[in-house]
Amino acid sequence: MNILYISYFFPPLGGPAAIRNTKTVKYLSKAGAKVHVITVEDIEYAYRDPKLGEEVQAYALQRVPSLDPMALLRKIFGNKHSKSQFVYKRSPERLKLLIRRLYPIDEKIGWLPGLLKAGRNLLANQTFDFIFVSCGPFSSAVAAYKLAEEFKIKLVVDYRDYWTLLSDYDLMGNALKRWHSHRWERRIIKRADLLVCATKGIRDSLAESFDPTILNRSLILYNGHDEEDFKNITHKRPSGEFFSLAYFGNIYARRSLKYLYAAILELEREHLIPQKLRVLLYGNFNREVHDEVAHSGIEERIIIMPQLTHRKALSAMQEADALVLAINGSSPKGTLTSKIFEYLRLGKSILALVPPSGEAAELLKECGISSVCAMESISQIKNCLSCLFDNFGTEPGVSPALYKYERSSQVLALYQKLTLLVENNSNTKE
Repeated sequence: MNILYISYFFPPLGGPAAIRNTKTVKYLSKAGAKVHVITVEDIEYAYRDPKLGEEVQAYALQRVPSLDPMALLRKIFGNKHSKSQFVYKRSPERLKLLIRRLYPIDEKIGWLPGLLKAGRNLLANQTFDFIFVSCGPFSSAVAAYKLAEEFKIKLVVDYRDYWTLLSDYDLMGNALKRWHSHRWERRIIKRADLLVCATKGIRDSLAESFDPTILNRSLILYNGHDEEDFKNITHKRPSGEFFSLAYFGNIYARRSLKYLYAAILELEREHLIPQKLRVLLYGNFNREVHDEVAHSGIEERIIIMPQLTHRKALSAMQEADALVLAINGSSPKGTLTSKIFEYLRLGKSILALVPPSGEAAELLKECGISSVCAMESISQIKNCLSCLFDNFGTEPGVSPALYKYERSSQVLALYQKLTLLVENNSNTKE
């Protein structure tokens, strides 16, 4: 099986998107596929994890130039990563959003010329069974569609997130761009031979809004956890010096920890909180997050820690008394954060600030986590915190229900689905 795999996010970049692509390529290769990856040249990005690339067993890897904002930022500052990061992190989110809305489809569209050129060269000189495109950015799917049409090849589209159905963060900005993007999404979905969706909610929303037959030509590939990641990390425990709530990853769009801060402040005034409570934030956070901390009323309890590589983050998670998740209530029902699976695999206590009726809450409850409350409800957060404090020192452990979400077994199911796709193509030709 020969796969032309298109992904903007790939090591040395880190973060959830790059990790998903790394694991997918890793286990497709282990299953026997030859995977040729096309990705972007080095760009400026908040998450970098060069060691992640050591896991990749791609048959070949090709990087193409881009003219998107993050690529241009890297070209302007060169190796002066600290300066470019300062510019990026301290720029207001409303300015970044304005820039994103200026571009048709999305702001990464500047990598399409290089992507199309590389794709055409490969497809003209090598035989591939299909194109596999990981989205977002969804401009990548536009290029994949064009290549699939031009070379009459099967198309597989991986939905890591919502596109035009994203309801809580307006990336479009105007009706014309939304119409244009929606038109492209409908066209791509109709052309796709297989849709791979990161959550059940994404698949169901696509089927309801675009085409009911999606239910019959789709596969749910959760981000899951990779058992190999947990074999070699050093086992650690919380220090016991203070009660720590730890958050890992980005905070963006309508997600916020200000309600958590407010709940802690109220409990503090009611003398119902451990004196040595600390909130640890691991990541590269934007200006708005720093402002929220400064105005929280509990600034002395909050410690902002540097962004860690994936492996180091897993190790640091063990040292927390409870791990924090945050998903805003206006998010689509199928919204999941990738770290939810790793939190669960570590068997830690979790403070889940997520919509109680969403897919994240369903997964947590399936795995025995009861401390679930709306991100925006201070009273609910206080109740969950009180339960965590009362059970200080105890952990729920790893639920057997979690293991069906393990990455290698999920990607093996994907490989089997792709094998059927290739076989059906061969039978059609005969």
